[in-house]
Amino acid sequence: FYSNPFAISSYGFSSPSFFFLLGEEIQQLCIELAVTQAQSSQNAAVILGMWVAPPLVYSLSIQAKRYLFSSLPLWMKYVAEDKQQIFTEVFMVQHFETKKQSKNQDLCWNILQGLSQAMKSPSPTQHSWSCFCKAAEKIFELLPDEIWQDDIKMYILAAKCLSEMVDIEIERITAVSKNNLEKVAFVRVYLVSQGRFPLLRWNDVISVAAGCQQKETIVWMLLHSFYHARILSHENTAVLKRMEWLLEFMGYIKKVSLNTASMQNISPQEAVSFLLWIFAACVVAWADHALPMLLGLSADCSAWQCETIDRVFARGLGKRPVDTLAVKEIFTLLPGSLQILLTKEPWKEQTPKFIDWLFSLMENANEMLTQSSRELLKASLLALRSLPEFKKKAIWTKAYGW
Repeated sequence: FYSNPFAISSYGFSSPSFFFLLGEEIQQLCIELAVTQAQSSQNAAVILGMWVAPPLVYSLSIQAKRYLFSSLPLWMKYVAEDKQQIFTEVFMVQHFETKKQSKNQDLCWNILQGLSQAMKSPSPTQHSWSCFCKAAEKIFELLPDEIWQDDIKMYILAAKCLSEMVDIEIERITAVSKNNLEKVAFVRVYLVSQGRFPLLRWNDVISVAAGCQQKETIVWMLLHSFYHARILSHENTAVLKRMEWLLEFMGYIKKVSLNTASMQNISPQEAVSFLLWIFAACVVAWADHALPMLLGLSADCSAWQCETIDRVFARGLGKRPVDTLAVKEIFTLLPGSLQILLTKEPWKEQTPKFIDWLFSLMENANEMLTQSSRELLKASLLALRSLPEFKKKAIWTKAYGW
């Protein structure tokens, strides 16, 4: 039976009525055989095409469905185009349309894993690629905007699917707005941290988040994204690229503080406070590894996932008490982290720019700084007193108000 590549068509397995009579184990073996033979046997491909379309596809066991999803790159391009379209754009997507409480999370993971692997496969047919992209977009649209801890893997896999598309399509699908901020922000900061997007894409998220309610959640996401970008070896996240981005971001904060640049739906004072929060998160994430670990950061994104399945106890992403504490402690850790950062190459060469920036904010942005922001900047400046640049008479006398 297994030695004959055409045996699959010799036992009546193409008959829907016969297939319904098979036990789950035999169904599974038949499907695995058809998948492995689809490339070399047209008969196997035709029969497989019948099994991945209604009505047979709905009679498959969970195990059989899981196998079809995970093996998608192996068989997709060998079945008829109409079967491809039905399987990806209808059958796969349907699993994400059910209510949250009844959704099979493991099966959704399998779908996204198979889809991401299929989108990575070399030289898919144009029709297959179109089906993959449409399915990925529909699934992403169906994912809730509020991300739960135990769903994080699903959003990471969705991001991996989108990352295979061209930039203009990703931009269209992940356009940032108040209505989808949490979901889109996560995907964007994840893709930046993986080197798929340039660092400037952080700016889009920051601009919209400033005028929204989910500030703590977005700061938590950015904190992780900053840390992952640091530890990832990729040309888009190299230290010089990150340093260039941070210096430009500091320039933007200065413009907002001087009222020469503005942010929508937020007062200038609130905007400066929020931007300083982002600055602090960036410095803490890039200064060393000890403090990020103390804040609960990890090199593995899946470590964000909560093991708790019971929704009574589960929480939204970045909303656990430990997460809330982490984003608040960023301010406390900024002065020491800034001092550590500016003792390292190539950051130490930029020490004069950081000191000038701190002075500029404190001297020229009186009305734009809250008392806590002013104290934070002062503490950050004085934390640099051990650096050679600070020991220059013009600097330390100015810092101490002499």
